[in-house]
Amino acid sequence: MLKKFVRAVDAVNQAVGRFTAYLLVPLVAIVCYEVFMRKLFNLPTTWAFEMTVYIYGFHYMMAMGVTMLYDKHIRIDIITLQLPQKIQLVLRLITFWLVFVPFVGAMLWAGTEYAAKSWMQWEHSWSAWKPPLYPFKTVIPVSLFLLFIQGLANFIKEWYELKGEKI
Repeated sequence: MLKKFVRAVDAVNQAVGRFTAYLLVPLVAIVCYEVFMRKLFNLPTTWAFEMTVYIYGFHYMMAMGVTMLYDKHIRIDIITLQLPQKIQLVLRLITFWLVFVPFVGAMLWAGTEYAAKSWMQWEHSWSAWKPPLYPFKTVIPVSLFLLFIQGLANFIKEWYELKGEKI
């Protein structure tokens, strides 16, 4: 059952990561369109800058889970890399509970409240374009949830690895 959970979480984060990577195409297109309109026709848009911020924000946030899946988050592990593999695993298992769960859990809680408040107010941007903000703020708890379950899946993988098994 745990192995199925791990495989499912890995597959979900892989799919989200793939979709998120493809968002770079419209991001670049919007930036090029804005530069083209502004520089050649002197007709800047009211929406392009804000839209690029939202797309990049979505890209940045939703990539957290897949980044954890492939162990690509930045960390400073100069000392721990000198330790035996088994001790490194034990330290990762301990820090999961002491650092990861409280931090990501608190951020998930706060992000959910933040998004819920935005939905309750039907919050819109202050700009001239005035897009709704609540869908974009919903990305915060969704991405943190994906990060949290990927962290849990990684914890399970490392637990099995410590016992000498592979998932």
